[in-house]
Amino acid sequence: MEGIKVIMHNAISLDGSILHFEPNLGLFYHIASGFNAEMVLVGSNTARTGIEMFYPEPPQEEASDYIKPLDKSQYCVQWVIPDSKGILKRRLHVLRRYEHCRDIVVLLAESTPSSYIKYLEERNYDHFVVGHDNVDLRKGLELVSQRYGVKTITTDAGVTLTCQLLEQGLVDEISLLVSPVIVGNISVNLFSKLHSPSGGLKLEMVKQEVLENDHLWLMYRVKHE
Repeated sequence: MEGIKVIMHNAISLDGSILHFEPNLGLFYHIASGFNAEMVLVGSNTARTGIEMFYPEPPQEEASDYIKPLDKSQYCVQWVIPDSKGILKRRLHVLRRYEHCRDIVVLLAESTPSSYIKYLEERNYDHFVVGHDNVDLRKGLELVSQRYGVKTITTDAGVTLTCQLLEQGLVDEISLLVSPVIVGNISVNLFSKLHSPSGGLKLEMVKQEVLENDHLWLMYRVKHE
């Protein structure tokens, strides 16, 4: 996409799993900070799973949850979340409170329930309709780039959104922090849902670096043919 770079940044095991091991979050976020991204793309399913890990029942909303945050650190970045089905209804305030989240922009579709749109409006979340049945990711990314002056977006989404972005040619670079662990038969491979072209998705190596505790950082540029 012209004028915007999308960097897919994930922590994986040696056999490509994104679950069932403990990534080095310090290293992960240290690398991410070097991209100087103005916005982070987060999958709605990934966000909901993360919330439920810590809050089986979401905490009650407070009056401050209806107001856009104004006093967050300058190091916070805005999050953009495609959520056409409204699965984060009554949960977004948990993310809005997160110290590293400046605020949230929600991408919707024409099929999104009106009750979810009302929920977003009442709580002053920026939201945009881009797509009919599902969110049109290309249109959504182009819109936030123009609307907010975003030049670089990172994403550490789960399997579904990551593979959708790659299939649609929306990822410019892939950054992988490889942990020195093999998950084995319970692994959840990051690229397991990718329908790549014949011969596979072609990449060009940009960086390879051995980090502390035997972690490996790999950077690739996606070859768009």
